[in-house]
Amino acid sequence: MAAQRIAEGRRVLVVEDEMTIALMIEEMLLDLGAQVIGPESRLDAALRLAGEASLDAAILDVNIRGGTSYPVADILAARGIPFIFCSGYNDWALEERHRDRPRLTKPYSLKALQDQVKQLLGALSN
Repeated sequence: MAAQRIAEGRRVLVVEDEMTIALMIEEMLLDLGAQVIGPESRLDAALRLAGEASLDAAILDVNIRGGTSYPVADILAARGIPFIFCSGYNDWALEERHRDRPRLTKPYSLKALQDQVKQLLGALSN
């Protein structure tokens, strides 16, 4: 069964340093019709894309090569771009300023990821 292409034409940044997870996210986004920006695995490149690229949303792994994705999240928040954190940590481990952000706890299912992305992109349509 084909996925609804609810993300048609949307540009979604993916910041993830585990290649198998990055590929799963990318495939799911493509199935939804999104244009994938990245996936990016390094903090410096992710920061550049977060600040300069035309984006509609982002999926951020908390721990990536070069540090955490919190500085990327800060840039996205300042630009008004919604994002989802993906992490193996509980809520208390996230930095306080981002604890209210949508998140998926690893390991997560493809359906859970798809549901979160649909919610994130659906909010943009309203």
